[in-house]
Amino acid sequence: MNSPNNAQNGKNKFTLPRHLMWGGAIAAIVIALVVFVVMFMSSSETPIAFLAKWKSALESGDVKKYEALWGTNTRQKSDTNYQRTVELLKDDTVNFEVNLHEQAIEPRTDPRYTNRLRIEGVPLIVHFRGESQQQLRNLIIEKKGIIQERWKIIKDEVVGQQLAPVSTPTEPTVPTPTTLQPKTPVAPLVLSWKAALESQNVKKYTGLWDKSALKKRKVNFQRIKDMMSQAHVIDLTQATYTAVPQHKNRYVVANIRVVLQSDDIPIESHFRTLAIEKKGFFRRRWKLTNDEISDASSSTEIVQHEEPAMDTVSGETSGGTFEGTAPLDTQLKVRQILGKWQTAWEDKDLQTYMGIYAERAQITRVTVRNGKETSVYLTKRDLRTKMQKLNKMYGDIQVSISNLQINGDRAVADATFLQKFTGRPAEGSRPAYDDYGTKKLNLMVDPADGHWKIYAETWSHYKDVPNFPKM
Repeated sequence: MNSPNNAQNGKNKFTLPRHLMWGGAIAAIVIALVVFVVMFMSSSETPIAFLAKWKSALESGDVKKYEALWGTNTRQKSDTNYQRTVELLKDDTVNFEVNLHEQAIEPRTDPRYTNRLRIEGVPLIVHFRGESQQQLRNLIIEKKGIIQERWKIIKDEVVGQQLAPVSTPTEPTVPTPTTLQPKTPVAPLVLSWKAALESQNVKKYTGLWDKSALKKRKVNFQRIKDMMSQAHVIDLTQATYTAVPQHKNRYVVANIRVVLQSDDIPIESHFRTLAIEKKGFFRRRWKLTNDEISDASSSTEIVQHEEPAMDTVSGETSGGTFEGTAPLDTQLKVRQILGKWQTAWEDKDLQTYMGIYAERAQITRVTVRNGKETSVYLTKRDLRTKMQKLNKMYGDIQVSISNLQINGDRAVADATFLQKFTGRPAEGSRPAYDDYGTKKLNLMVDPADGHWKIYAETWSHYKDVPNFPKM
């Protein structure tokens, strides 16, 4: 039983209303979250790292990336040089080349503003069509933001410019080094790759790789790492940049010429193909997933079957000279893939046959019955099912290839040829089905494994072909 004094004390004790207690707790949680977000999101970016972003924006020709480096209000001012630079970035004939290694870049604090820095005398070259211009630029950057402070440009001024001298190479067999790049998002990574090899910096080169891809491509990586003991001269002038179909975050960069030197004497020349992909969970960045040396090695020839006597196709088959615009190593590799594809189809080797198609290949198959074409559009899974049925339907399959033409570069190719398909039943020699038409295969180096794959396939009935002789 409570005493009278205890009862009186209970009456005098003050307690907050329940709704005020809950409101206070929620407010405390919100404040804690805001503090956490500010601490987590606070920028620790150094001025030099910001300068690298500025270099990347200029060299990639990305107007949006360059615009994001500026303070909103300062972009509108006429004396900041913002608009002039944007006009150059929008011009497809203009390319920037920024040199951050020629001299030590030392940002200086502006005594009037504690959050403002001056970066003076940054050298760069603006390449116009037919001429180049050397410039020196001064950047003024300042930390901006209410919740989160980030470095922003408030002035990007040209303080000196002159026409750049045109140099001629002293050794005609060595490509002239260049960093001119098309407007592609992977250009900065390619430039970093070039710089790492030419400076023979193994650590920098390793850092460009995606870690999981590095484990899978250990043989390629080790081979190139061993080569880095020799001086590299890299030519990007003929490089091709191709976005992988169905994968907006994958690129293949091919046709990169590399010359290895010893005591300034060329000892080897080859071409390289890079596979590049955006990697990362919180912060996605472009990374190397493959770096392959293109060797013009011998290849398996396509089997040339004898054509029927009344065949209207010319007697010149793909077994002789190479036709098309593709370079020699591409001709060899694509012919090797087609030979493998043809043999696997005839041998009913479904695993090998399907392995030549990319995962998202777009396939059009056509059946001709009584002169009428029926088109079927297939995925890779559909194609596997169709080929399983085809292999059971015919005891013997023959696929003839003639008039092969290969166009393309070192990463992408179109193979066009005349194809005769003949399928015979298990018993007897009478053809159960045959057709004759023009087939086109679109092939590309797969970034996942560096192998050539079929990405698209079409077929059209070859017109005005006489009936094949009855057998």
